Amino acid sequence: MPESVIAGIPVHFPFEPYDVQRAYMEKVIICLRDGTNGVLESPTGTGKTLSLLCASLAWIRTRQSEHQQQMIKLKATSKDGGTGPGGDLSELAMTVGKANNWGVPKVIYASRTHSQLNQAMRELKRTAYANMRSVVLGSRDQLCIHPEVMKEQGNSNKVNLCKLRVHSKTCTFQLRVESKKDHPDFRGPSIMDIEDLVRVGQKLKMCPYFASKELVAQADITFMPYNYLLDPKARKANKIELGNTIVILDEAHNIEKICEESASVQIRSSDVAMAIEDVTHIMKVFTSGESQDAGADEPKDFTLDDLTLLKEMLLELEKAIDAVVVDNPTDGTTYPASLMYELLGKANFTYGNCATIVALLDKLVQYLMVASQHMTIRKGGTFTLLSDLLTIVFANKESIMGKVHLSFKVHVQVEESNKQTGGKGGAAPQGKQQGWLSKGNITTTGASSKAAKIVNFWCFNPGFGMEQLLNTQVRSVILTSGTLAPLKPLIAELAIPVAQHLENPHIVDQSQVYVKIIGTGPDRQQLISNFKNRDNPKYISSLGQTILNVSRIVPDGLLVFFPSYPMLNKCVDAWQASGLWADISCKKPIFLEPRGKDQFTSTMEEFYQAIRDSKGAVFMAVCRGKVSEGLDFADRNGRAVIITGLPFPPLKDPKVILKRRYLEANRTKENQLLSGQEWYNLDATRAVNQAIGRVIRHRNDYGAILLCDSRFQDASQVQQLSKWIRGHLGARPQSSPFGPIVRELRQFFKHAEQTMKQPDVREEEQPLTNVCKVEEDEPLPVIPTIKREPGNNATFRKANESAIKVEMANSINSWTPADYASAAGRTLGHAAPNAMDFMSRLDSNVSSIDFNCSGAAGSGLVKIHKRERSSPSANDSVATQATKKRYKLVDNIKAEPSSQPAEKVAPESRADLLRELRSVINQEQFKEFGKVLIEYKSGTYEKFESLMAVLLVVLPAPKMRYLLVGMRRFIKNEHKDEFDVRVASLN
Repeated sequence: MPESVIAGIPVHFPFEPYDVQRAYMEKVIICLRDGTNGVLESPTGTGKTLSLLCASLAWIRTRQSEHQQQMIKLKATSKDGGTGPGGDLSELAMTVGKANNWGVPKVIYASRTHSQLNQAMRELKRTAYANMRSVVLGSRDQLCIHPEVMKEQGNSNKVNLCKLRVHSKTCTFQLRVESKKDHPDFRGPSIMDIEDLVRVGQKLKMCPYFASKELVAQADITFMPYNYLLDPKARKANKIELGNTIVILDEAHNIEKICEESASVQIRSSDVAMAIEDVTHIMKVFTSGESQDAGADEPKDFTLDDLTLLKEMLLELEKAIDAVVVDNPTDGTTYPASLMYELLGKANFTYGNCATIVALLDKLVQYLMVASQHMTIRKGGTFTLLSDLLTIVFANKESIMGKVHLSFKVHVQVEESNKQTGGKGGAAPQGKQQGWLSKGNITTTGASSKAAKIVNFWCFNPGFGMEQLLNTQVRSVILTSGTLAPLKPLIAELAIPVAQHLENPHIVDQSQVYVKIIGTGPDRQQLISNFKNRDNPKYISSLGQTILNVSRIVPDGLLVFFPSYPMLNKCVDAWQASGLWADISCKKPIFLEPRGKDQFTSTMEEFYQAIRDSKGAVFMAVCRGKVSEGLDFADRNGRAVIITGLPFPPLKDPKVILKRRYLEANRTKENQLLSGQEWYNLDATRAVNQAIGRVIRHRNDYGAILLCDSRFQDASQVQQLSKWIRGHLGARPQSSPFGPIVRELRQFFKHAEQTMKQPDVREEEQPLTNVCKVEEDEPLPVIPTIKREPGNNATFRKANESAIKVEMANSINSWTPADYASAAGRTLGHAAPNAMDFMSRLDSNVSSIDFNCSGAAGSGLVKIHKRERSSPSANDSVATQATKKRYKLVDNIKAEPSSQPAEKVAPESRADLLRELRSVINQEQFKEFGKVLIEYKSGTYEKFESLMAVLLVVLPAPKMRYLLVGMRRFIKNEHKDEFDVRVASLN
């Protein structure tokens, strides 16, 4: 690989680095050399991760080489000195040096998710540093291979059951770690990601979770998610030593929130009540002798007195929480941070006994995990919550309570009642003996102090978590991302001394990116997604028309980002009702971002497959969602991104209000903190910058960025966009009329396809040379994608498979003259009927062609039915008809004069059904129908009555009855029987 000397260090890079990559690597090496901190921004697609890994590992390798030379000198000194004092000193120095890795720092590379870490490890495999030792730390959920543990639902249950089996020495996988950890299959590969660790663990029947920890001591670079690094509890559990380490925080645009969340915690009244009940249950088991059946063979590290004392403390905590007054039941009431310590103090939870109580809670969790194998009982989740509460609250030392009071707030809310309370025990009196059941029933509205509550202990100072990290004596901290700007407020909030900072330009040319602000839609309706306008039907319609027009121009993948899930769902509902959804899906199939992990994976696979099949696709997602944060839509997967609005945090959310107040109260000229409003605007713009970064992913990529909100013209918003995007917008960005944008966008993609290197050649379908030619002007249209809510992917796949079968039924797979001769009841060599030969039948004005033998009625053969598209004119040529007709093989039907037309059936697809409905009723009727349908989806029985009334008005004629029947798919399950009765009564 080419070698470049950067800041005095030889760096092996896979290719000759670009200027932006050189500048980036230089800053990294200077930080490591000087032991200082850096904040470095380099746009997505500039090779940031590759540059970061090569620069840091090149410096590490140079330091290792220097210390190897020192070790050789020490050995020589030891030989020369013999057994004298000098020789002993050299031997001691060698021993200490080896134990401390010869003073060479190690690298900890942290990112948000394991998918981002896997991507970084793949980059590392491409480099000349692939032979350096590395390890990735994962959770039990990802690495455990014990079948019983993996059956457990929920990560906390898996963790507790794993701890129990390890403690009781009943996990054979963990017991093999010591004997198998030096196996060549495990020690051999220098780079192993999560999948590699699991594969090797299964092969050696050794626990990958505990085995991976054995690699940390010898690793030059350790990959881990943020929470392992920033959470003191996780750091201790994973035995992560940070002294003299280089900490790299990649994708650090969310680091402030992560620092705040790692220091925040929540406890509910119901959690305390359930913990009381669980303690009571264990006490009953102890006193009744049932413990013999509850896994009592396991040693118990607690006594009945311990349980009695804990129950008394929890009862006092419950009383203290009940006594808190919530003046505003809707939004909650905010108190100083001291309230949390007062509540815990009233229950005798203190700094002195915190560690003892946490240890007891952990023991109870393990006991319940065993007991749950023999009886129906909760597995100690509430004890885990209480343990986390005490650990986080008392992690703040008493000596810094003044800072805690400035940085933390307690916000108390009324806990919403469970609608399904009581059950069999619903009539039971509300008392302490009823535990969690009574707690669910006492929830009320209003400011009553007896209402169940949620107590939030929120941190608003991200510097709190960062300070704990710096206090571990790390050598350097490097924060990097594609969207960190503006850097000064970030550095001020984290309160971290920074010696090096960088804002890199993008690696692509101006001609590879098209950036425009679209302030009005095709109908000249203003596009602005603010609170006042987001419910405006005209705005939603205009936005849909904009996306439709863009989808006609943009090749391959089109990404559309919405400010929030409610806004996404609102637009989808409106577009489905108006027919815009069907129009868009005719151009490209549409995919919606699901929230579930399993559905997300399958949806992404379907999207990528649609791109590979050269259909193109539209992916509608949400800013700050999974799609906007870490996924790669390089090349054809993402040729354009549409931002439909600014994703501001919820203005009336208590946490947002308190964060703004905190900034206003603590802002000074010296610390350069943002104002509350500036932070509010920046939070939205950073999410936009991150979503925009999905498109341009490498040097030869190209794409369009369309900002469909007129507020992007504001100078305050433009200044917060990434530096490279501002360069494309110009000094005074203005929105452009829609017409010229369409023309420019078409020219941009035409020019890019002609001049840019295409990533791959699209696969063309092979023409069918031995079959009946059905259509040549265009392929069969893609079946429009219907709206798929998260969780419905199995239903979608089943429907999609059925649709494919229908389409396959429309094709003739093979054909020979002998087949036709045999089917027509004659042999080859005889004269064919003049008027009824095969091509004559195709071109004549008949509805079907009988393939059945004349004497074989009912033989189960087939006939060809013509599928009518539109009535051709009498003057159309035979050639034109031949290219426009389709033919369908159907089961044999006895040929006889048609006495009555076949009954029409509504289309299978909802989108097609709505489109056909729109074609048979007038515009006003369709608008009325769309309105009541949307209201019905979230309404009650009265809305069902309204919907039925409108349906019976707009579809009164018998010839429209098939559409009325088809509307059954929009009816909720509880109303379908009544719908069927009403429709049947019309016959």
